[in-house]
Amino acid sequence: MVGGQLLLEKTICCNVSLPFSLEELVQHMLGYQDSLIAAGVAMPTLVDIRVDDGCVVVLCEDGGANLVDRYVTPERFVAAPEKPITEVVAVLKKVIDAGLSIDPHVKNFVGEAGSLLYVDMSPPLTESYVAARLSLATRATGDSEYQILKDNFSYFQPEFLPYHFAGDFLNVDPTAEKIFPDIHSVLRDQGLIEGVGLDEFAARVKGIRELENLRLSKGLFMI
Repeated sequence: MVGGQLLLEKTICCNVSLPFSLEELVQHMLGYQDSLIAAGVAMPTLVDIRVDDGCVVVLCEDGGANLVDRYVTPERFVAAPEKPITEVVAVLKKVIDAGLSIDPHVKNFVGEAGSLLYVDMSPPLTESYVAARLSLATRATGDSEYQILKDNFSYFQPEFLPYHFAGDFLNVDPTAEKIFPDIHSVLRDQGLIEGVGLDEFAARVKGIRELENLRLSKGLFMI
């Protein structure tokens, strides 16, 4: 609590030695946030961002519980009468229309339906940041660090966001494929997918999740 306002402090420490300073990382993050806000994405008010003891410390408005904590299960999320899924998909549409990248995991959305905020700007999913991170990766043949990270970063881009959004529910609940018809229906109705049947949709979704699981199993960090 600062000045009567409830604030949230988030500490971001890097797992890799980036080819620039933490002060420059802050500038990447601020630029990324600015681009999302310009696209119409509501984000918590930033009170302070600084480098402290080898990490980036962010102090911002506390937007409340994230949607994973609020709804507990994917089924409750998609069935909620206040339609949070429609609101999240509307945010994804803004990002797609602006040609930006975003992490569509529902844990990155906080608050109640009608006033959701998107909270994630780490890593900053900009072309310059991604290029900097990939410059550190090894390029051996096969499932190289570089190829895995490159593919993983691409899945945050507009063309993959509808499928990535669905795939992240498998991270919440391994049996979440049962809600794919509901997600597919909302994405189709909102114009984010066209001419993609449910079976093909599910196959694309699971492919994205498998690649992300591979990255995690190899201990490859994006920041």
